[in-house]
Amino acid sequence: MQRYMDRQTEQGFLTQQGNLTQQGNVTQNEKLLAMFAHLSMFFVSLWVPLIFWAINKDKSKFVSFHSLQALFFHIAYTVVLVFLVIFAAVVGMAAGLIKPGQNSPPDVGALQVIVVLALGAVVMGFIFGCVALAIINAVSSYKGGMKKYPIIGNIVYKKIYGVN
Repeated sequence: MQRYMDRQTEQGFLTQQGNLTQQGNVTQNEKLLAMFAHLSMFFVSLWVPLIFWAINKDKSKFVSFHSLQALFFHIAYTVVLVFLVIFAAVVGMAAGLIKPGQNSPPDVGALQVIVVLALGAVVMGFIFGCVALAIINAVSSYKGGMKKYPIIGNIVYKKIYGVN
């Protein structure tokens, strides 16, 4: 573990309570760009981090890291959300709640309601969890932090910094 910490310090990072923090040379503009890359989830999603990365890929590793991380997180979020919604629709059809071409309300049993509510809770929990992660990473990046999304963060970090 100490060898890992020494290597991170040599690469220009300090650790603060287990989180990587970029040392001194990150400007306020870079911090803002990194923060907006994460918060773009609420606006134009994929375009903002892609543009930030394209403009800064040779200028700032800090902005490149956060932009690519946000971009891949937004893509993964969208794919998983589409899958969850399709899954919920298929289960709703299988439970007999959604019938194509039906104009009158179906007879609903308690089990069907529980299934639909549980699937709705899963979808909403996923959405709120992803939004919370984006906000946490946005705040961290504004403070100069190198907080990583699960799985995606490590892959992007290795690509940008060439460190395990």
